[in-house]
Amino acid sequence: MTPFEIRLDLLKMAKDLMTEDFQAQRDKLIKDWQVKVEVAKLNGTAIPDHPVLPSYPTDHDIIAKAQNLNGFVSNIETKPKQTKTTTN
Repeated sequence: MTPFEIRLDLLKMAKDLMTEDFQAQRDKLIKDWQVKVEVAKLNGTAIPDHPVLPSYPTDHDIIAKAQNLNGFVSNIETKPKQTKTTTN
């Protein structure tokens, strides 16, 4: 792969990760709110306000995530060399 293809793949991966995280957070908030609405209806209490949903990841957010992934991929961790110690 060329460096450009690698960068494009990292951007795609970052976008996918952030979009999945956004969807999961959004779905959880909505599901929790729906449960609270049903409980409020059953109890005859006021329906709670709709939760503030997370904002969709921006281009800047996705690029920052891709840079983070690139940093992880580029910095290959190596085990420190062990030195032999001799005892006399």
